[in-house]
Amino acid sequence: MKKNILFLGVLLALFACNRTPKPETDNTPQEPKAPVTVNEAIQLLSDSIAMDSTNARLYQNRAKAYFATEQIGQAMIDLNKSLQLDPNNIDTYLLLADVYYALGDQDNIASTLNRAVEINSLDARPLVKLAELNLLQQNFNLAIGYVDKALGLSAYNPRAYFVKGMCYMAAKQDTVNALKNFQLASEQDVNFYDPVEQISRIYAVQQPPYAMDYLRKAQQQFPDFPTARYELALYLQSHGEPEEALLHYDTLLMQRPDDYIVLFNKGYVNYVYLEDNQAALDYFNQALEVKPDYLDAKYNKGRVLEQMGDYSQAMEIYKEVLKTRPDYQLAIDAVNRVQNQETE
Repeated sequence: MKKNILFLGVLLALFACNRTPKPETDNTPQEPKAPVTVNEAIQLLSDSIAMDSTNARLYQNRAKAYFATEQIGQAMIDLNKSLQLDPNNIDTYLLLADVYYALGDQDNIASTLNRAVEINSLDARPLVKLAELNLLQQNFNLAIGYVDKALGLSAYNPRAYFVKGMCYMAAKQDTVNALKNFQLASEQDVNFYDPVEQISRIYAVQQPPYAMDYLRKAQQQFPDFPTARYELALYLQSHGEPEEALLHYDTLLMQRPDDYIVLFNKGYVNYVYLEDNQAALDYFNQALEVKPDYLDAKYNKGRVLEQMGDYSQAMEIYKEVLKTRPDYQLAIDAVNRVQNQETE
């Protein structure tokens, strides 16, 4: 199960420090201020805490900032202090559950979220997180039960519908009910990409006539989401549009030049669909420069060299692959094939 399904992100929400803004003294246009970095935010919050050490919200917000920079220990200290000052704050418990998730402490995730439910049984958020936790643990019926409780509080809850859809997919491969819930999640929040991604994948497998249009619309709707463009490119390359797929891969590489998966895919498109061995070899080499232990790129480099007639170098590469992973069946077959070729 992909990690981005569960406890997606922590939004850094920095609250004002209760300072009254000074009135304008003239009509001179004001230069826009650059946004503070997370580390600057931590310092600002620390300064505020020094002036008001009993403000639970300040500790909670600094914990968010620490968590955003993966300073888990500092985040935990601030969350405990925040709960000492305000033991019934649901937001603090929700963030604490995210911290426990980062630590892999599932027992404390559950107890933290259950405590949040005890404090306020009308808040759907801990119920949805409990559903996510049970989805992770493959307790699918329990997960759906928590989702239904959340939806019983309010029918508007796109996250709950998404989790329910994932439960149907994971538990029984029930794509009909999964699709229904993903669509509800997407309709309720047009900026929520995760259900759109899942719908795209279902269409790609089960409804190819609609998949291309849907993937294009998804990419247009979420132009800043690399996954949306990647899913479209992946579909294009295997459905008769390899040149357009390469254009999308080029755009992705402009954003992340060291994305070895995209470099590999460009090599694969050139090798399999466009039959341009030299271009394929170049991209496989680039992928291996970024990730030297990428066995799929290494094996396919061998295939290209074999195709180009360089059997000795291809054989060396296949043997390197098998040295790392002796059960790599494609490389085993390739070694036998090249040996037969050399004896003919």
